Amino acid sequence: MSAGLIDTHAHLDGSEFAADLDEVVRRAQQLHVSALISCGQDQATSVQTLALAGRFPGVVAPAVGVHPHFAKDAGDLLWLEPLLDDPRVVAAGEMGLDYHYDFSPRARQREVFECQLELATARGLPAIVHCREAYDDVIALLRSYRGRGATVVVHCFTANYDVGKTLIDECGAFLGIGGAVTFKKATDLQDAVQRLPLERLVLETDCPYMTPVPHRGKRNEPAYLPLTCAALAALRGAPAEAIAEATTANALRLFPRLAASASAMQAQ
Repeated sequence: MSAGLIDTHAHLDGSEFAADLDEVVRRAQQLHVSALISCGQDQATSVQTLALAGRFPGVVAPAVGVHPHFAKDAGDLLWLEPLLDDPRVVAAGEMGLDYHYDFSPRARQREVFECQLELATARGLPAIVHCREAYDDVIALLRSYRGRGATVVVHCFTANYDVGKTLIDECGAFLGIGGAVTFKKATDLQDAVQRLPLERLVLETDCPYMTPVPHRGKRNEPAYLPLTCAALAALRGAPAEAIAEATTANALRLFPRLAASASAMQAQ
């Protein structure tokens, strides 16, 4: 596959990659994964994503924010504003709601999520949204922000067609498709990605999590993104090259700063 791919959601700052991150990035580039968005989950990991952007300029792009698991410890979020103002930052997030684990109280999750949507919208930054067993509340909040110009991607989308269509039609959302699409039992997701509009789908790994078949059970990494691309292509009856080109174009529309960075790199 020669078309460059974009991993729109990764977590490269953790201990899982501490020993071999240079090799991980190199493997991804060898397989034509040309850009990786590494997402913060709290203050410390957000700062670390910025450091990774400095370590891998033109390859790793940072997103900064507070995952719902850590909403209870996020404080007043004043620390987040200067990070969002860093010109290297391509998105706000990972943010959202998680009613499966409830590691933070739901009211606090919603408060921190809405605050981050405010900050992102005010800066014209796309929001990277986590949603687990909370689609009603996520859809209601995203719907209310759509009229204010918010751009969002619901990452690690695993729901059915109806939920995906609602997110696209009523919230203007992009959907992040990851390794789950390769899972045998993910029939609702597989049906959804066959029928949802391709122009609203982007690819992601969510590494080190959500490893695609045939590597399931091992650490995920950006070099496995072509497997997800191939699975999506097979489901849609399209060449993998066409899916790669379309999803990369979608990612560049979703993340304008990433597009600007890519243009600048090509001009050099």
